[in-house]
Amino acid sequence: MKQLWIGLVEVLTPPSDGDGDTRAFTNVVAWATGESGYQVTLTSVFEKYGWTVVGVENLRPVNQASGFSDEISEIIERAKDFPEACIFATLYYYPSKPS
Repeated sequence: MKQLWIGLVEVLTPPSDGDGDTRAFTNVVAWATGESGYQVTLTSVFEKYGWTVVGVENLRPVNQASGFSDEISEIIERAKDFPEACIFATLYYYPSKPS
C-alpha cells in the first residue's frame, strides 16, 4: 500500500536552472510503497526536468516523522490529495562550478 514518504534529495540540474551552480538539495514528498519505490518515482519525475538524482538522505515515511517546517507541512498537505504526487520544496543550490 502506498504512503507518503519524505527525503532530502540531492540533484544535479542543468546550469540554466540556477546561477551557474548545478548541485542542489531539496526536500521531496512522494507516494510510494517503500524506499525503492520512492527512488524510482522521484528519479522518473526529475528526469523529465533533465535533472539527475545524486542521492537521498533521511528517507522515511511521513507518518513516522514530525516537526516539519511550514513549507514542508504545506507540500505534505498538497500531496495528500494527489496519489501520484511527487512534490519538492525550495531548491538550495550550492557552489558547484568548476574551479
